Amino acid sequence: MFIIGLNVSTVEIMVAIIAFLFAIMIALVLHEWAHAWAAYKSGDPTAKVMGRMTLNPAAHIDPMGVLFFLLAGIGWAKPVPVNPFNYRNFKRGNFFVSIAGVTVNLILGFFFSLGWFVLLHFGDIEQLWQFALFMFFMLGMVMNLSLMIFNLLPIPPLDGYNLLVSITKPDNGYMKWARDNAQMLLIMVLVVSMLTGGIFLLRDGIIWLFEGLWRLIFRV
Repeated sequence: MFIIGLNVSTVEIMVAIIAFLFAIMIALVLHEWAHAWAAYKSGDPTAKVMGRMTLNPAAHIDPMGVLFFLLAGIGWAKPVPVNPFNYRNFKRGNFFVSIAGVTVNLILGFFFSLGWFVLLHFGDIEQLWQFALFMFFMLGMVMNLSLMIFNLLPIPPLDGYNLLVSITKPDNGYMKWARDNAQMLLIMVLVVSMLTGGIFLLRDGIIWLFEGLWRLIFRV
């Protein structure tokens, strides 16, 4: 994980794992809840009727997706079921639902970065409780931004692909090709990111921007 290679105790490793679990639950649950809420506001009650418009982690967490986050830094939750035919306006509803989850992750990543920055520069992470908070904020920032970037990729069934559905013709060349090769594309993204840092480089760039903002505000 993010503390491998550092001089930390067994207790601190356990604290970091617990912080990771809480951080990833918040990122995944609020992402999926945002989809369900946006769909409901757009006229589709499917997720609400099926019990997915909830903050209960049990309704959203996919154990394999969490494991991938732990091992590879990229993962997923159970997709929220929606019926686009119920949207009052298909393109507007589809866009709203598609953008809802990643917008929530961006907002969460922004505020988690504030907690991370404050503890990094003004806290005492030698104290266990502050170390726990520091890991929670850092992992929350990293997980939310990773989830946002991953979901914005224009590959089915990710949000980025559904955003394209809202603004392009679904039968154009790329859309057909992406649908036919979705599984291969997702595997390639995972492999290339793990080998080259692709998605993680984008995530770290956003973190650098957030850190620059907090440095200006706090004059550090």
